[in-house]
Amino acid sequence: MTTLTQADPFDTKSVMTILDTIKSPIILLDQNQHLIALNQHAQQLFNLTATTIDGKTLTDLPNGEELNRLFDNNNTVREWTVDDHVYTPVVEAAPHGWTILLNDVSNYKRLNNSQSESMRYLLHDLRSPLTAIQGFASMMNSVGELNEKQEHFINKILSGVAQMTALVENVQDAGRYDPDTGSYQLMRVPTDIGHIVRKIVDNHLVPAEKTLSVDLSLAENLPVINADETMLQRAINNLVDNAIKYTPDGGEIHVSVTCPDKMILVAVEDTGLGISPENQAQLFNRHARIHRQEFKKIKGTGLGLFIVRSVAKRHGGDAWVKSEEGQGSTFYISIPLVGANLLSFGE
Repeated sequence: MTTLTQADPFDTKSVMTILDTIKSPIILLDQNQHLIALNQHAQQLFNLTATTIDGKTLTDLPNGEELNRLFDNNNTVREWTVDDHVYTPVVEAAPHGWTILLNDVSNYKRLNNSQSESMRYLLHDLRSPLTAIQGFASMMNSVGELNEKQEHFINKILSGVAQMTALVENVQDAGRYDPDTGSYQLMRVPTDIGHIVRKIVDNHLVPAEKTLSVDLSLAENLPVINADETMLQRAINNLVDNAIKYTPDGGEIHVSVTCPDKMILVAVEDTGLGISPENQAQLFNRHARIHRQEFKKIKGTGLGLFIVRSVAKRHGGDAWVKSEEGQGSTFYISIPLVGANLLSFGE
């Protein structure tokens, strides 16, 4: 059984007896963040004993510099890896100083990676038949004149293919862009967000059954930033697309790009039905959708806003909404003008 190496205000023997029964590595630190005890699983992980930890700190452990970031003011340690094992560390204040629990999530990570890889191949293989269906369906009128019913059927086929293609793209992007688990590497290039937004607004089609007013305002002298243009275009396109889909006939949509407080801020304001505080809290989660009678006929995967926030976070920014029921909504995406988002000298 492990013993503490210095005096402690609680019952050492009883505490360590309990900790040794827990099948996760546990580290006890004093107020100065020196090691004072390890349970049996932590001893095995680090190849240490009660007699060999005296004077050691977290930085003396394998990959300890990373683990020591748990005590940074902006703690961002979600996973910690050692000896091909992945752990999620949890740090808590305790009478002796600090307790760190390391949850082994290696099997979950491997399962998640396997599922992600299978999904990636599946989505990739879906693209070829969808492209073929769309291509042949769109060429039907070139092999002979179509009657009204045939044209109606062709349009239904093309509409279905477009929906399936959008679904494939959303699922792909949600997995790739996820700031926690995504494998996508940002392709930063000089990016003019004002130009991107103007192009999106100009090219967006309002459904034939709706009459909507869509206008745009751009602040003067918007800076060119160093960002992933494809990701930003995808995120902003999702915001405009959502506003058009969820704003009732006769409504108004206002898109703006400003530059307050050292950030680029894109806002998409609509005169829709508004969103309750409860739904706002969940809206940017994966597969989140608002369930109300007016939206039943609107197709979607609940991934669009998850992608928006993922893109923002990949650039060090964020996405959020301000809304009141019956008063419309304004969706925001911010990109801070700091660090890697700034063009380096000479670019």
